[in-house]
Amino acid sequence: MDNNYNKAKEILKKYNQEHIIKFIDKSNLDTRDKLINQVLNIDFEELKELYKKTLYDKYVDLEEIYPVTGVNPDKLEDEELENYRKIGTDIIKSNKFAIATMAGGQGTRLRTSRS
Repeated sequence: MDNNYNKAKEILKKYNQEHIIKFIDKSNLDTRDKLINQVLNIDFEELKELYKKTLYDKYVDLEEIYPVTGVNPDKLEDEELENYRKIGTDIIKSNKFAIATMAGGQGTRLRTSRS
C-alpha cells in the first residue's frame, strides 16, 4: 500500500475510526484515493474539540427564538439575491448565526452544494 494509505490508516486508528478502513479496502482505486484524500484533509482535532463543546449546557433564551421565514431565491432579482448573500456573509463573519435543518430536498431549492 502507498504512503498516503498508511497515513490515513494511522489517523483513523488514532481517532477510533477504524471502520472506515474497511470501506477504503473494499473500494475501487478511484474511490479509494478519494476516501484517503478526504481522511487526510479532515482536521480530526478540530472535530474532537467541536464535539466536546456539544456536551456542555448552553443557556438559550427562548424569548429570542423565532421561526425562520422563507425566501424563494428563484423569485429574487440578482441585486436582491446578492444583498442577501452579503447579509449572510456578514452575519457569519461576526459569529452571530444559527443553523436550521431542512427536510430532504431543501438543499436544491436553497442552492446549497451537494459535495
